[in-house]
Amino acid sequence: MTISHHEIKPGSMPPNASISRKLREFYDAVQEEGIPDRFMDLLEKLDEAERSSNSVKSK
Repeated sequence: MTISHHEIKPGSMPPNASISRKLREFYDAVQEEGIPDRFMDLLEKLDEAERSSNSVKSK
């Protein structure tokens, strides 16, 4: 059951409900965005550097 904004009386919602709702909407929007290619390339380079660093340490 959803409640429209017109059905909510002033003062009937907890004070942080609006903030919580906005944060949830923002989080959902961010989750739907894809990971930029540049960021994925950077992560791959970091993984490669870590692997090569570990192989040098183990020798």
